[in-house]
Amino acid sequence: MPPPPFTPFQSIGLCFSGGGYRASAFALGVLSYLERVTLNDKPLLHHVDALSTVSGGTLTGMAYAVAQANGVSFDQFYKNFYQFMREDKLTETAINFLKDDARWKNNLKKRSLINSFALAYEKLLVQGTFELFNDQSQSHLKQVCFNATDFSFGLAFRFQNTGLFANKPLNCTELNTLKDKIQVADAVASSSCFPFGFEPMIFPDDYFADHHSAEYKALKRREPFIEGVGVMDGGIVDNQGIGSMVNMSESAKRTRPLDLIIVNDVGGYSMQPWEPGSGIPGTKKSVKESILGLLKFLTLRWYYWATLATGVGILVLNSMLVFKQPWPALYIVGGILTGVGLILTGFGLITSVAKRFALTWFNSIFKKKVPAVLLDEVTSLANLNLALVRTMLSERITSTFKMVNDIFLKQIRRLNYDLLYSKEELKNRVITSTVYQLNGQPTLYKNQPLNKDIPAPSARVQAAALVASQTPTTLWWDDKDLNLQRQDNLIACGQFTTCYSVMDYILKLKAAGLAQPEHTQLYEQLSRDWKKFNEAPLFLVTEE
Repeated sequence: MPPPPFTPFQSIGLCFSGGGYRASAFALGVLSYLERVTLNDKPLLHHVDALSTVSGGTLTGMAYAVAQANGVSFDQFYKNFYQFMREDKLTETAINFLKDDARWKNNLKKRSLINSFALAYEKLLVQGTFELFNDQSQSHLKQVCFNATDFSFGLAFRFQNTGLFANKPLNCTELNTLKDKIQVADAVASSSCFPFGFEPMIFPDDYFADHHSAEYKALKRREPFIEGVGVMDGGIVDNQGIGSMVNMSESAKRTRPLDLIIVNDVGGYSMQPWEPGSGIPGTKKSVKESILGLLKFLTLRWYYWATLATGVGILVLNSMLVFKQPWPALYIVGGILTGVGLILTGFGLITSVAKRFALTWFNSIFKKKVPAVLLDEVTSLANLNLALVRTMLSERITSTFKMVNDIFLKQIRRLNYDLLYSKEELKNRVITSTVYQLNGQPTLYKNQPLNKDIPAPSARVQAAALVASQTPTTLWWDDKDLNLQRQDNLIACGQFTTCYSVMDYILKLKAAGLAQPEHTQLYEQLSRDWKKFNEAPLFLVTEE
């Protein structure tokens, strides 16, 4: 089946990947450059009618979508978001909220780090509910989707204004009745809470203030919402938001598919190799011996009460003038021994009782949680060398962390790109723009070579792209980030990478005989800017 006819650039879909502030700042650069260049007398950004974002990309995407829905100018949005990142108060504000007892006294949200971040997003970044996106008359964005993942079915959880809200197993009439009341800040928190750093938010418990309403109670009566559904990080199933964008393009609510999908990806192609433990020998004691050695101190030892008895005895004998006269030194010695004895005896009594209850509780939990067929194998670990067990646990934890946060994400990334580029109907309709594309560094992949018809990126552009691409995945700037001007370099990288990618796309359209006269005019604008970027990569950031 041949791909449907299309008009390049007429309707554009933007995907913003996850990646913490690296993704947020790069996405801001993409938006600001698309706002700068024009096609048919209007900014190229105004040809964008679909937006799909994940994690760090959701911070920028949601802020822009809310600004559009409220009729805020692009210049004002840019200044507000730039300042939000520059001030870097997000983490500090969230931690302060978490520590504030009064804030949680009448708050039905669970007191957790991710809910504290949700409150911080509401204070510092975005306000309002999803009702904002019902009427998009003030915005060129007609379809918006902010991606998370559900922990009941392992599927994408889509906060969107068209199509199924959440996903097929979770969507129901009761959910659709309530979805417009969801705070946009909660959607940002859901999309951006990455594994190990945060815990999932619980849907619907953490999302609605009124737990006594008939609509809320109706939803809570439905499976699987009775116990709540964990929702977090969209990057777990699709860190580029590609699947959601393809769904929007193929939606029956559209008269025709999107003419162009631009995937803006800050996901790294490289990863730090996993390193095994050192294997340096430690204590020769087994786990069982070490635990028993510790537990023997958590009891009432004979020398605890002997110390107490000795101290009391000295005080009594000294008071009875057994030593012919009361000696002040004996009162001091007796008082010290009595005090130490009291502390040790009290400690022994308390720990003895606590140890008994703790062991009973642990044995009960251990038998319930460990399958019967594994009990012998697990208990046999108690006889292994403690240093060996420590190494085994360390290697399992670190390798699991590497698997979830790196290997799985890279494999899913490849699968999603295969989906995007294997669809015949999307031929000539896709641009992939990556943060590392122009940094001049070799990769393990068979990358498309840079277009020879476009002047090569200068050493200055490569240096700025390298600073941008080496930014870690965080929601804050550290001293190194500030010294390297990460934020400005990332914004600039989003700008000049978009400029280059669109130039490359137009040349491919020309080669395929699909370019129109107005595309030549667009290319001329891009070419002039590309020359300026090569001379001063941050020229637009400093202008703005």
